[in-house]
Amino acid sequence: MKTFGLRFSSFVVAALAAQTAAAVPSVSDVTLSQDGITRAVTVNYTLADEPAIITLDICTNGVSIGQQNVWAIDGDANKVIQPGSRSMVWHPDKSWPNQKFASGDGIELTAVVTAWNVDDPPMYLAADLVTGDISYYTCAEAVPGGVQDILYKTTSVLMRRIYARGKTFVMGSPSDEPGHFVSSASDHREDQHEVAFDNDYYIGVYEVTQQQYAQLTDKWPSYHSNAEWRATRPVENVSFATIRGSGTYYPDDPLGTSLLGRLRTKTGLAFDLPGCAQWEYAAKAGNGDGKWGDGTPISTALAAPTTNNSQDYEDAGYNEIGRNAYNNATKQYSADSSASATSNANADRTCGTDIVGNYRPNSWGLYDMHGNVYEFCNDPFGNDGTSNSVFANTYGGVPVSASGKYRVRKGGSFQRGPFRHRAAFQLSVDATAVNQDTGLRLAITLE
Repeated sequence: MKTFGLRFSSFVVAALAAQTAAAVPSVSDVTLSQDGITRAVTVNYTLADEPAIITLDICTNGVSIGQQNVWAIDGDANKVIQPGSRSMVWHPDKSWPNQKFASGDGIELTAVVTAWNVDDPPMYLAADLVTGDISYYTCAEAVPGGVQDILYKTTSVLMRRIYARGKTFVMGSPSDEPGHFVSSASDHREDQHEVAFDNDYYIGVYEVTQQQYAQLTDKWPSYHSNAEWRATRPVENVSFATIRGSGTYYPDDPLGTSLLGRLRTKTGLAFDLPGCAQWEYAAKAGNGDGKWGDGTPISTALAAPTTNNSQDYEDAGYNEIGRNAYNNATKQYSADSSASATSNANADRTCGTDIVGNYRPNSWGLYDMHGNVYEFCNDPFGNDGTSNSVFANTYGGVPVSASGKYRVRKGGSFQRGPFRHRAAFQLSVDATAVNQDTGLRLAITLE
C-alpha cells in the first residue's frame, strides 16, 4: 500500500443530539492512503463513545467530488459501526473513473468521515432482502448505482427519510380542488384538518414489487404476472391481513409468517405499512392544494364523478406522472366487467400495471405515489368515510372499532382516471380481500 503525501483527512461528527438523549459518537485518528496500482483509497479511523452510522465523502483541494462519485465503498462505512479502530476502502475506478490524482499533482485529497447517531440516521436506507443487511446513504446521489438501479426493485428495498418530526400539515383537500370527492352529506374523507407529527419516518421510494415479495415469501400472487415484466411490477392480489398477519385485522405486531413479520425478522427493523397521514404527507411532498406530488397543477378540467362507480375524467398533464386509465392500453374501470376491457390486462407492460419508477417522481423523489396500484395504509376506515386515525399523527394506539376490518387504501390505480389518484382521496378495502389493483409501500417510524 503506497501512502501519498496528501493532506490527511478532516472529519465531521453529525451532531444530531437534539432528537435523542444518547451520547454523540465521535471520530478521530483519520488517515488516508492509496494503492498505486489499483487506485483503491483506504481510510482508517477510530470511532469512540457509541455505535454510529459512518458515511464518507472525498474532497480534492477542499471541495467535495460529489457523493455520486463516492458510492463504491467496502468495509466499515454506510452501516452501523461499533466503537474501535476501523477501516474502509473507496474504489475510485468504479465510482470515479478516468480521474487521476497522485503525489506531486498539486492535489490535496481529503477523506471526510461522518458519524451519525443511530437514532438519527441519514436520508436513504437500503434493506438487502437476501442477507438482511442494512445500508445508509446521505442523499440520492450517494445511493450505489442511483435510486433507479434495478437492485432496488428486485432484491433490495430502498427507503427515503421524511423529516416530519414537530411539523404540521393540512390533510385532505379544499372543496374547490379539482376532483374533490364527496359521495354524500356524511362523507368526510377529504375534510381538511391539521395533522402534527411526533416522529420522522422512512417510506419506500417504490411500491413493493413482485420480485421483492417473492424474495421474502417464495410466492407470486399477482394477476399481472407476465413473466417478462412481472419482477418489477408492483405486487397486488395480496390482502392487508396477509401483509400484517393472517387471521387478524389489526395485530399489535406483524406475525412472523406474514410479509411484514418475515421482513422484520430478516432485517431487525420495525417495517410496517405507512399511517394514512404519513402516506399523504409523503405523497404531497411539500406541494400545496390543487397540485400533484411533483408540483404540477391538477387540471381544472378534472371533475369528480357523482358516484364511486362512474367514469371519471382525464387530466392530460397527469399522464407523465402516474399510471392511470388514460395511459393504460385497456382503459378499464372497476365498474366495467366486459371481456374487452380486461382481456389484454396481462398481455404486456402496456396494459394493466406498469413497472415501478416508470413515471416522474414527486418532489421528494418518491415514485408511483399517484397511480399504478392503490396502496394499503395502516388505518381502519371509519363509518363516516374517513380514516379512524385521520386526526392522529400516526396510526399507533388507535382503537379498532367493530368495522375495523375495513382499511384505508390511497393513491389510485391503473384502472381509474386521475381524480382518485389525488393524495387526499381514499377508499376502503376489506382487510381479507385481494384485488388486482391494490398493493403496498413500506414504512419505518423512527422513535
